[in-house]
Amino acid sequence: MVYTIEEISDRLEIHDLFARYVHAVDERDLSPLESIFIPSTTFDWSAGGGMVTTWEDAKKGDFLTGKLFPYVFHICTNIIIDFDADKNGATLKIKTIHPTGLEGPDGPLLFQVQGVYVDRLKRTIKGWRITERVWRDYWATGPLGIVDGIPGMLKLAGKALPGM
Repeated sequence: MVYTIEEISDRLEIHDLFARYVHAVDERDLSPLESIFIPSTTFDWSAGGGMVTTWEDAKKGDFLTGKLFPYVFHICTNIIIDFDADKNGATLKIKTIHPTGLEGPDGPLLFQVQGVYVDRLKRTIKGWRITERVWRDYWATGPLGIVDGIPGMLKLAGKALPGM
């Protein structure tokens, strides 16, 4: 497939848009998200038992703000971008591994969540924006325990490094 310079530019902008989303959420800095979503962007997390909401409501709640899940980290890969015929809309699919966690009664409860973001985007005068997000193919494992770095992992496996 041969891409035009314009399509290469659009693809880079969309990749950057998603990377800025991941870093903002993981760093608990919601201000960059105002330039990623539009007020009416819809979020559908129902595949994982979550809610369907809009960006206006989501940013006021506990889900995206880190109040509910104090431990978050996104690992996203296998990005596919399909443009609409008019090149003013696109669908973005991203496979995601999402280590996350909650504070439990006896300490942190960590989980690993897997799924696929399916985003709809539109070109605006300020660049590409996400207008719809659906979380699909959801599954999770856990709770997982916290170990003390490499020594803790080795100890659990009955191994040790020389000198440790």
